[in-house]
Amino acid sequence: MPKLLVFAFCLVFSFNLQADDRALLASFYSTILEKHAEPVSAERLATGALEGLSSIDRDLLFANGKEMIYLYYKKQQAGLWHKPKENDDVKAWSDLTLKVLETAVKKSRRAAERDFELLEKVMAAAAESLDDNSHYYSELDPEPDLQPKPIRSFGRRMFGNILYLKIGTFNTATRQNIVTALNDYPQAQGLILDLRGNRGGLLTAAIDVAALFIDGGIIASVKGRDESSVKYYNAEDNDGFSLPIVILIDGNTASSAEVVAAALLEQAQAKLVGTNSFGKGSIQEMYSFANGGRLALTTAHFYTPSGQKIDKIGLIPDYCTYHAVENIRIDRATAFTNLKCGQESRENMKADIELAVSILR
Repeated sequence: MPKLLVFAFCLVFSFNLQADDRALLASFYSTILEKHAEPVSAERLATGALEGLSSIDRDLLFANGKEMIYLYYKKQQAGLWHKPKENDDVKAWSDLTLKVLETAVKKSRRAAERDFELLEKVMAAAAESLDDNSHYYSELDPEPDLQPKPIRSFGRRMFGNILYLKIGTFNTATRQNIVTALNDYPQAQGLILDLRGNRGGLLTAAIDVAALFIDGGIIASVKGRDESSVKYYNAEDNDGFSLPIVILIDGNTASSAEVVAAALLEQAQAKLVGTNSFGKGSIQEMYSFANGGRLALTTAHFYTPSGQKIDKIGLIPDYCTYHAVENIRIDRATAFTNLKCGQESRENMKADIELAVSILR
């Protein structure tokens, strides 16, 4: 490539960086430092961001030393810099991040050709280094498909004197659907709530459902960065439904569905059947930036009524059907207790329903 062209690449990129990118990156880092559910330093953000350089060019390698940071290109050192004295100095770490990017552009043709998205890539890498649910969405990314996927949101049937309710998601109609079903089948002596494959839905709807079966007390709590500031979701004293309950869960039971299952387990003596749940007990808030990018940032976590964390842990069933096949003997429910359980999708497995029915009978 002619030297003039390489020089042009560097000039364009340097000009872009000095326009608004320093303020953008500092704002991005500051938002995460102030709002993320768990404490994080500017150093951790910057190093997490710079590890994203390899997604632009696999020959670019960032290394984090004790006092220095390094950039390598094709296994050769391309640059080294002293770390800022303070690991929470947002301005210093923002400036250092941009210095590394400038060097990457000068050394890597791929980075130079994609200079318009380089900063976006490292911001995305910084967000993803935080947790599984924080994400940065660039204005350059394709518009996400926001159309809801078809799911079976509600179904009901009787197994003898046991009422079975399938809840695919929690929405504004879920509570009334459950109330109607319970009133339509007053002869029901037990209740199965099938939450397998339920990824959550509206938290408020899930809280309303849990409150149907809890006569006062905590349904869930939410804690953010300041653990002294806790938000409680409580059930009012009422004459709700008091049937024995078994809840079906699997590896795809997540978020609001886990909140309901945990609340009924601890506050309504419900039993859980299935496999370990997904473990998605966090809340994300969306933040927008001057470049049109958006950050979905984890700002708080859900806890069960007894104060147990759900995120990354999930719920462990009382009766584990992990790897259990159809037509297994379910006449002795105790055979499924005290088992080491795992995660798997069991949404269409009838054996779990049969086991739940046997428990309630």
